[in-house]
Amino acid sequence: MSIHHVPSENGTMNLSFVWAELSRRPARTLAGLLSVSVGVALFISLAAYATAYREAARFPLTEIGANVVAQRQGTVPKAFRGIVLPHSTAPIHRSEVDAVRSLPGVQEVGEAIFFWDFEPGGFVIGMGLDPASAVADRMRAGLRAGRFLRTGDHDVAVVDATYAAQQHLTIGGTVDVGGKSVTAVGIVETAQAGQLVEANLYLPLADARALVAAAPNVRAVHDIRADDDDILYVRTDPAHTVSVAAQLTQLLGKTAIVTTPRSFEEVLGSTFALIDRFGALVGAAGLVVAMAGLLRAAAAGLWERRRDIGLMRAVGWRRRDVIAQVAVETLILTALGEVVGLGLAAVVAWGLRWTRVMIPVPWEVMPTPHFLPGGAAQVAVTVPLDARIHAAATLGPLAAGLIGGMLVSTWVARRAAAVKPAEVWRHE
Repeated sequence: MSIHHVPSENGTMNLSFVWAELSRRPARTLAGLLSVSVGVALFISLAAYATAYREAARFPLTEIGANVVAQRQGTVPKAFRGIVLPHSTAPIHRSEVDAVRSLPGVQEVGEAIFFWDFEPGGFVIGMGLDPASAVADRMRAGLRAGRFLRTGDHDVAVVDATYAAQQHLTIGGTVDVGGKSVTAVGIVETAQAGQLVEANLYLPLADARALVAAAPNVRAVHDIRADDDDILYVRTDPAHTVSVAAQLTQLLGKTAIVTTPRSFEEVLGSTFALIDRFGALVGAAGLVVAMAGLLRAAAAGLWERRRDIGLMRAVGWRRRDVIAQVAVETLILTALGEVVGLGLAAVVAWGLRWTRVMIPVPWEVMPTPHFLPGGAAQVAVTVPLDARIHAAATLGPLAAGLIGGMLVSTWVARRAAAVKPAEVWRHE
């Protein structure tokens, strides 16, 4: 240390001396820097992971352009022949659809009718879609051949790629549904286009309604009308999603099935609890270890500098000058460590974005008959983990780090100021 470094005229500190101490003692500086940066990075990375997992639970609905899926619990068909409605769906009448459209916060209602068809030649899952709906727009993204449904289409279908491969269907081929032959005009990869609307065949909504309304085994258990739907894909203002869901439940009655992002979170409830607890505990432990490492590095540096501090006091540094100088050094080291920690957390978050997670889907949203192979299996949607560093999530650990750094710096600075020149020189 050079004794030419003296406190500034106002008696606070000498910034050039701060830089000299940090740069000329690289081992101590690096140890403190790594301690803080690793603790901060661990806390923020775990928070980003937990937040990304929760956002992933919202993805299946966002993927189809909706916030809410509304349907009504139905009745088990009396016979599984021809077209039937799954027992997780029942007709939603035109007056009810219009009432949904008028709810405050509702921006769009995508109408659909979902059905099963037990034909002699095999089982078919069908869905009627409005080609002008947001759901249809999302489905177009998965088109692999041909074209998608258009307004005014009749007697045509878009075929799921897996079903087309199984049935050896190509563009222009025909398939029977409800005793009627329809022409395949497109092939779509459902896994790429919104798995919550997964079916074998996608028909114009008017055609599907006509087939369902005429089906004997539907009419036997339901009050079905020519313009009914059985699933509504509702896009809402995000601020109104909860209130819209509550009103939909009231509107559709005690048999209502209303699926929201919270429905997926409930399926993953135990997983979220584990992630939150694990993240909080490990993150807090990381910060504690970081502060312990910083304290150790600062204490070791203080012992190394006892002679220097004694010299400072001998040439006129007052106790408050020494306290200010050492405290600022430790705080600057803490702040630098936090900046590096943020950078490390950003790298970890970027790496997490290359991973994918499986989000279980409530069966009623995309039902498959339980008596078919794989029908009772848990359905899941593969979702990219969009981990990001959010400003709000960084404030807590950064503030905790600075508070910890202030406590460490205060303790170290007071110990440093207590050094007496005579005691130091006595041992030299």
